[in-house]
Amino acid sequence: MSKQTDLDVPATFSRRLDVAASRNERALLSLILRYGTVGRSVLARETDLTIQSVSRLIEGLEARGLVQRGERISTRGNPSGGFGIELAPDGAYTLGVSLMTDALSVVLMNFRGEALESCFEPRSDMTAPAVLARVEDLARAMMGRHVADRSRMLGVGVAVTGYFLEDGRKLNPPAPLDDFALVDLRGMFSQRLGLPVIIENDASAASVAEGFLGVGRDHPTFAYVHFAAGVGGAVVVKGELMRGARGNAGEVAGALPPELFDSRPTMALLLEMVREAGGDLASISDLAARFSLDLPGVAAWRERVRAPLDVIISAVGSVVDPEVIVLGGRIPTALAQALIPAIAPFEMPRRGAPRPLPRIVPAQVAGEPTALGAAVLPLKAHLFA
Repeated sequence: MSKQTDLDVPATFSRRLDVAASRNERALLSLILRYGTVGRSVLARETDLTIQSVSRLIEGLEARGLVQRGERISTRGNPSGGFGIELAPDGAYTLGVSLMTDALSVVLMNFRGEALESCFEPRSDMTAPAVLARVEDLARAMMGRHVADRSRMLGVGVAVTGYFLEDGRKLNPPAPLDDFALVDLRGMFSQRLGLPVIIENDASAASVAEGFLGVGRDHPTFAYVHFAAGVGGAVVVKGELMRGARGNAGEVAGALPPELFDSRPTMALLLEMVREAGGDLASISDLAARFSLDLPGVAAWRERVRAPLDVIISAVGSVVDPEVIVLGGRIPTALAQALIPAIAPFEMPRRGAPRPLPRIVPAQVAGEPTALGAAVLPLKAHLFA
C-alpha cells in the first residue's frame, strides 16, 4: 500500500478517485442511496433541479464510476418507463475500525453502504503494536478478497471509545486503551494502513451508521444513546452529526448528578451485576453474545439504572428536541426493547397540554454499529449529504 496521511485536503480524495462531490452531486447520491433505484424525474422533483441538470450531473457521476443504469422504472402514462439510476457498488470502498476496551472490529464497506466482510474479535491484548498489526492484516486480507482496483479505496474511519481533548485531535479513552490515549491516532493508523484516516469517538460513529443505514433514513433529526463500557451519546440534526467545539457533543452522562453517577446504565455495570449474581461471563463481548433477559442480575440492573436513564432521556429530549431517541451501541436489542416502556421522562403539563416528547426506539443498526459508522465516515465526508 502506498503511504498517505494528508486527510485535511479534500483533493487527497479527488486525486485518488476524482470523486470530491459537489453539493448537488451529494444530494443526488444521497437520494439514490435512499431509493436504491430511482428515475431522473424523481431526482429532479426532490432536488428542485431541472431534468437537464440532473441528467448532466448523472452523466458526470457515471463517468467517474459512481452510478450506473439500473432496472427499468414504470411511470404514470408510460408503463415501459425508462431506466433508473443506482449506485455502483464498486464505486468506492472504505474500511471501518472500532477499538473497544475488550474487542476489535473491522469492516469493509462498498459504495452502497453494504458490509462486504467484517470481523469482530474479543481481545485481552489491546496494546498499540498488537492492535495495529491485526488491523493491518485484516485490512489487507479483506481488500485482497473484495477490492480489484485499490484506487477505489476512499479511506478509513477509526472509532475509539473516549472523549476528545484540546482541538479535537486527541482522544482520552478508558484504561484498557492506554496506548491510544493522547496521541496522534490519525497519523498512527494512516501510516500503518497507507490510507487517509478519519478519527471519531464510538458513540458518534454509531450514530453516523444509524443515520446512514437505519432510523436516520426516516428521521433525519435524532439523538443517540450509546451503551458500551460507559454510556455516551450523539446528536444528528437534519442528517448532520453535531460534533461541538471539540467533538464531544452528546456526552449524555454529563447530565447525571453525582449521586446517580455510579448507577450509569452501562454494559460494564451490567456485566458486574450479572457476575455478582452468579453469571459466568468473561467480558462485555461475552455478555452481548450470550445475553438473555433471564440472566441473573439483569432485572436488578434494569431497576438500578431506571432513574439515571430517566434523567438522560429527559435532558436529551428537552435540549435537543429530536424526532426520536435511539437506544443503541453494544446493548442487545432485546434489552433496549425491555427498557423503553419503563422510561419516564420528566414533564410538567401546561394548560393540560404536556410538552411533546420524542419517541424512544431501539437502534435499527445492530451488531457492530460503531465499526459500520466508522466505515461510513469517509463516504459522508466526501460523497453524501
